[in-house]
Amino acid sequence: MRRATDCTMGFISGEMTTNSLRLASYSASQLDACLNNNVLLANLTQLGQIAFSRDQLLVLKEKLDEIYTGGLPEERIRQLGFIITVYGPEDISMWNITNADTLALVLNNSPNLNTSKAIISNYLQRSGPLDAVALDAIGGPLLCTLSEENLRTILPSELKKAKPLNISMCTQAKKDILFGIAKVAFQDLAGDPKAYFNQLKPYIGGARASDLQRLAPGDINMDFQTFSSLNPVEVEKLTVQNIRDLLGINLNSIKENEDHEIVRRWVNSHTVDEVMSLGIGLRGGISPAGLGNFSFQELPVLCSATRTIWTSNNLTMM
Repeated sequence: MRRATDCTMGFISGEMTTNSLRLASYSASQLDACLNNNVLLANLTQLGQIAFSRDQLLVLKEKLDEIYTGGLPEERIRQLGFIITVYGPEDISMWNITNADTLALVLNNSPNLNTSKAIISNYLQRSGPLDAVALDAIGGPLLCTLSEENLRTILPSELKKAKPLNISMCTQAKKDILFGIAKVAFQDLAGDPKAYFNQLKPYIGGARASDLQRLAPGDINMDFQTFSSLNPVEVEKLTVQNIRDLLGINLNSIKENEDHEIVRRWVNSHTVDEVMSLGIGLRGGISPAGLGNFSFQELPVLCSATRTIWTSNNLTMM
């Protein structure tokens, strides 16, 4: 065979696959010539852990493509390691990922967002469940790229077992869905407001005003970062007392962040009297006469004052 003739650096045996430095010294052409398919398949896991160059990895991919013309089977996908970095979305669409552990392994080596999306899409198209293992592997930012229909398939019991997810990049509709699932997942903690809130916190951006009003009396002392992640439309519905109860010892952070959009939204949806009744020096609000929103600012102090003194005979300016 041509490969046997062209191999000048020595044929690669199974024992050699543990010597990463030696194998990395093979050029792409020599790797192609000196590595036969049987050795490749028998030692794919070890070969996938070697920091080969892109050209060397492409050689391994081409060999696998020759063997599996209809796409890689799942047991081989799990062994790819770094080799996955040279697979494109079209290649991945031919795979058959059905196991969450496989999903986790390949996502761990995914080189970019498009590849990760293709991997997740393959998994979901084969009816792979969004269980705790899958949720941990996908993580919050990628989870936000899934459809609302996909998100609705997440079972509360699996969300409860998963690590907290950062859903800040999700649309409001997706945040709403995830919060609804989280409420059910952690409902056994509802009798302990602080513990319940701490579990709901990653998903609180999807809370409705009624949810926040139920949490408010629980002495949860919401920090401003969490407050700022709430849905502004729902925050506008909160009363002065709701705001006091929600933030507790952190109430002054509202004043400290008075220019933040969510604070302005709340101020502009409440009367001047309501805003001032918070007692933290916050200004603005809707005027009682319906003349619009006020935004109070301190007047500058004049360097000198002009006084007008009336006398019996004239007017004196000082």
